Amino acid sequence: MPGAADAPASPAATPRRPRRLRRPAAVVAAVLGLLVLAWVVAVAVSGAQAARALQRVADAAPALEEDLRDQRFAEAVPVAEDVAADAAAAARATGQLPYRAAEHVPWVGDQLSALGGGALAAAALTEPLPGALTAVQEVLGDGFLARDGAVDVAALQRLGPLVTDYASRVEVARAALERAQGPRVLDALATRLEPVSRRLEEVAGPARVAGALAPHLPAMLGAEGARTYLVAFTNPAEIRPVQGLVGAYAYVSVDAGRVSLVRTGSNDDLQDARSDVTVNGEEFLSLYGRDPDAALVQNLTVGAQADDAARLAVSLVADAGLPTPDAVVLVDPVGLGALLGPDQPPLQLGPFGEVAADDLPEVLMHDAYVRYEDDNDAREAFLAAASAAAFEAVLSDGLSTDALRGGREAVATGHLAVWSSRAEEQEALVAAGLAGVLGDPAATPATAHLGLTNAAPSKLDYWVRAAVEVSPPCATGTAQTTGTVQLTLTNTVPEEVPWYTRNQRHRSDPVLGRTARDVVSLWVPPQVGLDGASVDGTPVGTAVDGEHGWRLIRLTVDVPPGEAVVVTWRLRGRADALPVTVTPPSTASTPEVHTVGCSQ
Repeated sequence: MPGAADAPASPAATPRRPRRLRRPAAVVAAVLGLLVLAWVVAVAVSGAQAARALQRVADAAPALEEDLRDQRFAEAVPVAEDVAADAAAAARATGQLPYRAAEHVPWVGDQLSALGGGALAAAALTEPLPGALTAVQEVLGDGFLARDGAVDVAALQRLGPLVTDYASRVEVARAALERAQGPRVLDALATRLEPVSRRLEEVAGPARVAGALAPHLPAMLGAEGARTYLVAFTNPAEIRPVQGLVGAYAYVSVDAGRVSLVRTGSNDDLQDARSDVTVNGEEFLSLYGRDPDAALVQNLTVGAQADDAARLAVSLVADAGLPTPDAVVLVDPVGLGALLGPDQPPLQLGPFGEVAADDLPEVLMHDAYVRYEDDNDAREAFLAAASAAAFEAVLSDGLSTDALRGGREAVATGHLAVWSSRAEEQEALVAAGLAGVLGDPAATPATAHLGLTNAAPSKLDYWVRAAVEVSPPCATGTAQTTGTVQLTLTNTVPEEVPWYTRNQRHRSDPVLGRTARDVVSLWVPPQVGLDGASVDGTPVGTAVDGEHGWRLIRLTVDVPPGEAVVVTWRLRGRADALPVTVTPPSTASTPEVHTVGCSQ
């Protein structure tokens, strides 16, 4: 009989091995379930922690903003420390691996990404605040970057890295908040983050300006040696694409932050001088240099860009035997009023008495012509002295908050521009948007620019009101389509005006003498074509050229007193290149700009 060892295995023993295999699978499944549960709990806890921390940030933000606005830096520092700590906690909570992984879960991930974007934005903006506010408190004092009548360049050098860093953080925060803009983000969450995003858009421009200029501003203010600025006072009553006719000038010296007014004068001093119209290259020469009067002081600002005008101004004063400046500032009465700000004490302007900043444009562009109608020399002298006095009042404030805010407004509306002869500084001015240039059409698609050039000659542009309507295309992307830009010019000139302001070609005619004549210039991206132009519905011819990479379309219009003239351009091209926004001409009064229904 065979031994037990040789006996075949019992059928009953067969299932035991599978049971041993199922036991590890069950354990693995249980462990995975616990991990998933732990992951869900971790994500939920992280989200809840982040939400609570961000709520504390939101609750503290109004008080912190009020302290900063009122320059109570000492009170703001502890609040900023708490805000920065809460924002950092929110960023840590939403930056953990389980949370980041959960952002890939459909729909739920959209909400988590939005919350994470808000946390990252808050952390980016608040992390440097405590240290920055401490530094600002030490160097700004009462809120002005000025000491004993001089700009504190050492303070600027210390603040420069902080400003540059914060400008980059604003861009990081804007990018982070884009995560909260998705269509699947809950309204309850999107509406909480939308005001933050909107506020960031408001500060992005000033932050970009400050970040671009901060490394160069100390040198521009004489930290490395005295700098000479030529201030060209322009007048949009006789308008040009760059502000207006240069009617007066001043030389300003800046040495180690100390600003002094060196010399003032009127354009009478420059009548015998001639600028070198070749300094702006062949394109400028072909567009504007054919005019035999192109080299005169009256035509410094006929081109599209302030840097062109500045180079012409430098060559003109050199020809007149005046010092060659390191930089040029172009500013008109509207820009001066903005720089002075609403809280500036009234200026004492001789026969006009005390003049408030808001009234400065009217005094310089109208009242002076009435008072000095029969004395051109006295009028020129007054305009030069008054413009210089206004600019000196701006300088006496150092870099006040009002001056900086007004400067941004004046630049944005085309009433102030700065040019530097040093390439690296000019690049920074361009990046900051202070240089008064058209920009690169490839970098600013769907944009157009409008300019006016007085062709009478007259000072009637003071009364011309401009309104712009843009009808963007209905199509999108690369589709070929059409759009329109419409400019309405209304001449509000009264029946009685000084003879000097009238149209000098028809001075004695009661209607033609008060009829403004202007060249209207439209700059559009080069891939945008012109289907046609009309004035008051009647087709007209145009000159089509190129300038600084833009397509330039020009025509001339007469604007009779009490009437409105409507200029319409019908444009064709790619939908993503046709104008959606238009920079209006720099008229004495603020132009109206409207976007109307799209064009088919």
